[in-house]
Amino acid sequence: MPETGAMAESRDSVANGSAEAERLRALLLGRSPTACVARELWRANTGTYSAYRDLLHARKELAAAAHAGAEGASAALRAAAAPHTLPATVKYSFEGVKHVLAESTSPVSVVAFAALRNDLLAYGCADGELWLVLLPAAGAHTQPVCSKARRMHGQVVQALDWTYDNSQLLSVGADASLCVWDVADPADPTCIRSISCPATSFLCGRFHRVNFSLAMVGTSRGALEIWNSNTGMQHSRYQLATEKSGVAVTAIECSNHHVFVGDSTGTLHLYACELKERQLSRLRPAFRLRLALPGSSSSSSSHAAGGAGGGCSVTTLQYVPFCRATDSPVLLAALQDGSLCVVKANEVRHTAELHLRRWVQPPSAAALPSNVLSSAASSSSSTPSGPSFSTKAHLPAASPSASPATAAATAARSVAATAAAAATLLRLRPAICPLSPIHDVPIITYGSDDTSVYIVDVSAKSFSAGAGAGGGGGGGGGGSAAAAAAAAGQDRPLIVNALKAHRAAVTAVSWSYDEALLASADAVGTLVLWQRCRLF
Repeated sequence: MPETGAMAESRDSVANGSAEAERLRALLLGRSPTACVARELWRANTGTYSAYRDLLHARKELAAAAHAGAEGASAALRAAAAPHTLPATVKYSFEGVKHVLAESTSPVSVVAFAALRNDLLAYGCADGELWLVLLPAAGAHTQPVCSKARRMHGQVVQALDWTYDNSQLLSVGADASLCVWDVADPADPTCIRSISCPATSFLCGRFHRVNFSLAMVGTSRGALEIWNSNTGMQHSRYQLATEKSGVAVTAIECSNHHVFVGDSTGTLHLYACELKERQLSRLRPAFRLRLALPGSSSSSSSHAAGGAGGGCSVTTLQYVPFCRATDSPVLLAALQDGSLCVVKANEVRHTAELHLRRWVQPPSAAALPSNVLSSAASSSSSTPSGPSFSTKAHLPAASPSASPATAAATAARSVAATAAAAATLLRLRPAICPLSPIHDVPIITYGSDDTSVYIVDVSAKSFSAGAGAGGGGGGGGGGSAAAAAAAAGQDRPLIVNALKAHRAAVTAVSWSYDEALLASADAVGTLVLWQRCRLF
């Protein structure tokens, strides 16, 4: 049948409409690539409704999988950005021992990392020696450089403290000697100031935070003395108790506004710093807090040794500017009876309150080797007026004609004197992990007489009454307070990690500022540096 004009016109209009629709479709698909892909996939699946439905389901499953992957990646990033969400057992895991230093042949009494540096530390020994260690840089395969400073102390080094810029180092000896060292070159430390007070004995020391030209020391006569290291003159002196009372100042710590003092009776004293033109004018007594339990006072015979043998003297004070759990500054106070106290400080009102108390097994002098006991006894028998030190024990001996009772009494006194002298070396000296208070309650690290280094979480409770840290040694230093605590069923902290590499009782520990390294020293002079694991 021949095509008429109307039919041809209709066919041309349909063709033009189809072309216009195709152009519009191409324009829309070009603006939306996802719609273009969906259209192509639909065409490849024969263009049926069931195929289109399967396509939509597949796209939803793909989107759900992508969302789950993104959530997992973001969770990993959040964990990397906030490592405090990890359990403490994971955070405080260690790769192993990085270095072992056996330069000293005498027991190490104190270890201190430099401020804001993890490649420099110092440690003092029981014979008065002072060592500086310069560690190699990360990734370097070299050995640490150990330098022994000039012998300036005649007896055990009681305390070490760095200035905030690590330009000077303070060392305090039990023979009432105080030295300030210039450590610009760690390989060649120079003593720029030496102060001696033969009439007493220094038990602790610290630089003042505001002005490190002032060195604060605690004496066996119950006084807090402040010395000007530039002039060598005494700035001021504050008597906590009468000299005849036998009370000794055993621990010192300070902040920008307060000085915290612990004595041999287990009492914490707060002194407010009164500044005048950014210089310390004087200290004003502000507050006192009893840390030791009632009935656990030290005997007067132990005060000469810093109250270490009495069982309740304050052995360590460490100030933390901010703790997340208390939203305030806190102070770690350790007592020789095995109690770890976290004290909440209110520096505006000049007050302090006990936030929590946990118990550990106190160190025992019976765990020290015989040669250490002999050295400690000879150190205690020497007079504080001179720098003499002997490795032989000078103990009273009974005459051949003495009666058995007299000989037994003399031997008992000798053993008691030896134990009291050794207790000055083996004191409970814990350290706070520097970054833990920012995240939660502080994590505590301390050395034990069972040759282990324990990291404990004081905020958690262990439900085993006999699983106290350091349970391998005897409780000779615990005294009646430890027995009372055990009878009362006090809570013990949860052991996060236990490090074992020493051959003798661990006497001192110290963390670097970034918690990358942990230093621990023992009673035979070995220093172990532990490398912490990198989480991310």
